[in-house]
Amino acid sequence: MTVPVEVRTIPASTPSFEQGPIRPPSEAGSLLVRVIRNCTWNRCTFCPVYKGSGSSLRPLEDVLADVDAMAAAAEVLEERGVGAIHGGLVPQEAYQVALFLRGGGRTVFLQDADPCAVKPEKLAAVIGRVRERFPAVERVTTYGRAATLARRTPEQLALLGGAGLTRVHLGLESGADEVLMAIDKGCTSGDLIAAGENGVRAGLERRGLPYEIAPRLVRGLDYYDRTVFEYQARSYTAAQDALGGGGRYDPLAEVLGGRPTPGVGLAMGVDRIVAAMPEQAGEEALDVFVVVADPGRRAEAIDLAAALRAAGLRADLDLGERSVKAQFKVAGRRGAAVAAVVGAEWGEGRVTVRAMATGEEQTVPIAEVAAWAQAR
Repeated sequence: MTVPVEVRTIPASTPSFEQGPIRPPSEAGSLLVRVIRNCTWNRCTFCPVYKGSGSSLRPLEDVLADVDAMAAAAEVLEERGVGAIHGGLVPQEAYQVALFLRGGGRTVFLQDADPCAVKPEKLAAVIGRVRERFPAVERVTTYGRAATLARRTPEQLALLGGAGLTRVHLGLESGADEVLMAIDKGCTSGDLIAAGENGVRAGLERRGLPYEIAPRLVRGLDYYDRTVFEYQARSYTAAQDALGGGGRYDPLAEVLGGRPTPGVGLAMGVDRIVAAMPEQAGEEALDVFVVVADPGRRAEAIDLAAALRAAGLRADLDLGERSVKAQFKVAGRRGAAVAAVVGAEWGEGRVTVRAMATGEEQTVPIAEVAAWAQAR
């Protein structure tokens, strides 16, 4: 007599991937993508993490393959839960992917100690793959050495920002050269200043904002302790051209009896702003209102609004954190003819546009949004 036997096939595990040994405490629930192994400097006296290990840059194709492997593991974990790790359906290192998903799948950290040492084009490709495989990500951060960032041009850093890098964790143990030398930090106070300045300039250049470095700029209040800035209008004389200004005042909260809290602020002269504005009869309706459907694409939404303005269109967006429904209501109140929705399609180079009057909706290439709006 033949007895039927049930044969069960055990699925093979998804591909394995590398993980580095360290990340900032704030990145505990982040997806960890290892771009570089260990530390390019590895001499700081206070850091034992990489001692005895050499540094190496990982091949781009290996890093991209790791991102794909993490995406494959995420699909299995979303379907089977963490039991997939114990059941061998995903590799053991996918536990970090599980933490990432449990936290909402919103943040990514690029390892190890100085991924900014990687060529900007290569690092931008990694960030692009992360954004492509995990479109819900809102924040991508990494470590960076001051000496490395000081060597990067604002254009190179702007490339990384454009790819989706949100923040760089920079070690600021001291601003005194004597201390930096004693701890063998591998940078000077000048490197720290240059690194921060390059970051600020990268943000300005990425958005096409003209600026001038003014080492002798002085603000009237004496609690500023770092960068100060002014907004200026070309229509005024040099002595009266500031529409507003501000700066960093990190010690202020402590001086007033509070906890040490970094701070930045600005103030504007309303009378000067009004005087600098062209005369107009009331508020004009908008041509395009940019709706941010993916919070992780807010910077791209700002860039789109700027591009639409450069094309001669009246464009605006909500800089708060309203829901998509609330943003459409704002678009209606502002009389916008078209709403351009920046969401998951952005990763494919496309934007969803809607004619507010008729409800006509279409997905178009980013470069064609202005033409689509002008035709309505």
